[in-house]
Amino acid sequence: MIEAAGVVLVRQGPDGHEVAVVHRPHRADWSLPKGKLVAGERHDLAAAREAFEETGVRCALGPSLGQRRYDVEGLPKRVRYWRATVLDSVPREPDAEVDEVRWLRRKAAKALLTYPDDRTLVDDALALPDTVATIVLRHAEAMKRAVWAGSGDPLADGDEARPLNDAGMHQAYDLVDVLGLYDPRFVVSSDARRCRATVEPYAAHRGLAVHLEHALSEEGCADDPDATRQAVTGLLGVRDPAVWCTHRPVLPIVLSAVAEGLGVDRRDAAVGAALDPRLRPGAGIVLHRDPSGRLAAADRFDG
Repeated sequence: MIEAAGVVLVRQGPDGHEVAVVHRPHRADWSLPKGKLVAGERHDLAAAREAFEETGVRCALGPSLGQRRYDVEGLPKRVRYWRATVLDSVPREPDAEVDEVRWLRRKAAKALLTYPDDRTLVDDALALPDTVATIVLRHAEAMKRAVWAGSGDPLADGDEARPLNDAGMHQAYDLVDVLGLYDPRFVVSSDARRCRATVEPYAAHRGLAVHLEHALSEEGCADDPDATRQAVTGLLGVRDPAVWCTHRPVLPIVLSAVAEGLGVDRRDAAVGAALDPRLRPGAGIVLHRDPSGRLAAADRFDG
């Protein structure tokens, strides 16, 4: 299986939304920015990388647009796509991969694109609003409770001081790039050490403060689950892209409060699947919210 990823890159032009289409001289076609994954690369990171390499645009990923499958020279190929918006850009010189980039309105883009699937993707992307992301993140892999309790560390009597293990620290540093795909500018964490350590590398990389919220901790939620719900309600009032880091036992209450606060019905199959609280360490749920704060879509990423 050939794995690839791409984006429908959207910006606000003088007459409405425009999308980026690229000309590939070696294939003599017009297409959306996309390309193959390098060994071990994530699809989401590859999508953003290809967008930058082919257009010079650093983008923020929006809702997933699903995947397209087809055969290339007898081999199956899968391409995963995201709607994406422009954060900033640099000039890009034409080369053998892409020699022209055009920003076009829907009708002109669809007329120029070579492949029917790309034209459908443009329609799918422009049917969605511009969004900002709120990420609900489970902390990275932590030291086992029994190992921590028997470690002899002076703080080992308190579970709130339990640290990430070595794998969790690697996850935390990998999350610098993964979280950066959504450009969160407001970082909130449970005051437990393992949560803080999960988001501190990203916050340090971006020069952001980590805001501690005891109600997102296991202890805080166990003592007063209503306070956790109230904290989530308050955090939903933040319209900047954000990440909240919490714990597995707290996720059901957090996501229930999210559903209530955003007025979404978790009985809807797609929403219910996205808001499933069962997350692996270092994994997250991405709430894509429109300018009014309403939920436009929800996705998940693995840890």
